Amino acid sequence: MLDIADHDPDNAGTAAAASTVLGVVIGMVLAVMGISQSRWLRLPARIYTDIFRGLPAIVTILIIGQGFARMGREIFGPSPFPLGILALSLIAGAYIGEIFRSGIQSVERGQMEACRALSMSYGQGMRLIVIPQGVRRVLPALVNQFIGNVKDSSLVYFLGLLASEREIFRVGQDQAVVTGNLSPLLLAGVFYLVITVPLTHFVNFIDTRLRMGKQGRGSGAASGLIEVGELQAAAGPAVGAADGNAQRFRGGALNIRNLSMAYGELDVLKGIDLDIAAGTVTCIIGPSGSGKSTLLRCLNRLVEPKGGDILLDGDSILAMKPERLRRRVGMVFQHFNLFPDHTALENVMLSLTKIKKMPRREAQRIAEARLAEVGLAARRDHRPAGLSGGQQQRVAIARALGMDPEVILFDEVTSALDPELVKGVLDLMATLGRRGMTMAVVTHEMGFARRVADQVVFMDEGRIVEAGCPEQIFDNPRSERLQRFLAEVL
Repeated sequence: MLDIADHDPDNAGTAAAASTVLGVVIGMVLAVMGISQSRWLRLPARIYTDIFRGLPAIVTILIIGQGFARMGREIFGPSPFPLGILALSLIAGAYIGEIFRSGIQSVERGQMEACRALSMSYGQGMRLIVIPQGVRRVLPALVNQFIGNVKDSSLVYFLGLLASEREIFRVGQDQAVVTGNLSPLLLAGVFYLVITVPLTHFVNFIDTRLRMGKQGRGSGAASGLIEVGELQAAAGPAVGAADGNAQRFRGGALNIRNLSMAYGELDVLKGIDLDIAAGTVTCIIGPSGSGKSTLLRCLNRLVEPKGGDILLDGDSILAMKPERLRRRVGMVFQHFNLFPDHTALENVMLSLTKIKKMPRREAQRIAEARLAEVGLAARRDHRPAGLSGGQQQRVAIARALGMDPEVILFDEVTSALDPELVKGVLDLMATLGRRGMTMAVVTHEMGFARRVADQVVFMDEGRIVEAGCPEQIFDNPRSERLQRFLAEVL
């Protein structure tokens, strides 16, 4: 009988590896085309994918192997595997392209928003954050595809047998029926199991390691009591800040003039006029859907205004490149939007090394200082999955501070936190305000607005209904709408 183990596994492994590598290249191209905004890129990718996913593997191998048989023999000799690798690559590319596309599109939208807020371009955000996350998410699926390629590569050998070899194989097959000797087949099966089973477990280990990072002592999420202690330690310099001992920020001034913004036909902002003086804290309050978060996103052009203008230190932000503007206007999001594949330190360092082009040692020094300011020096090597919500939010604040902005926008940053941690994060923000940072804060924390804000703005239905100092807004509201709102929330 023909010894399958001698003829098949070595070449099969090579064919599977080569076809997977080529398939990854083809698949990544297809994935990028598939998520493109251009129909002329999406359509060819869709047609290719439909064809090579729809055809059975054996049919594709036969079409390539027989259709290009003469050319293949002239170039590669009698071996069937070069053309087999081509056929398997075309098949794998279609499946891997869909795997990559689904992985990339599964990355939360907030990840790209965080990239943009850190002044990354679309291409930088995709290359540095979104695509690596998408690939990590589909790593087990890619290994499954490789295992499928290993198994499909066995077809290449049998389909590429010469006539004399097929006859020998049939004789061996008949002998196996008579004697029951299946040892060559069993040996081939064991070979495939030896390849595939350890590989699967190894990839699962790598996936967990990439997601969680190195798990050392004390790497779990801290209890609320420990976090309160961290926040109290971080708030320590606040008293000194009032005495001038802490470094002060250089805040910028914002002037908003007749600002309007719409999503399609829906007007979200309607003629907003507002001045935010340098080094002051402005709290924006109002019911859900009143346009508060949209106003914040207009201030660093995460969304583009429909009309009006916004001046930063007298210069129109609409005339600036968005990436340059976002170096000056930072943002902290409600749901943190940390990069899960990076440690706390790396989250802060990334924009310093990739955007500001700082030497790594200087970027690390700044990042460590910013983490220390928010009480997380001891957790610098932890990934977001190993941090609690309060700790993640403080990393997000440190990341925004790392860019040395003139203005920081806070979008309901405490709404996703446990109640016992809200006060600590708000105290941290108050400390930033005392140190001269210009802050625009969308919040539902009326106590914070009353205590910290220099100016409180009440919005409803896309308009500013009333604005003034905290005493005026909370103690002497003039509009009936604000009076009703305060009666509900206080």
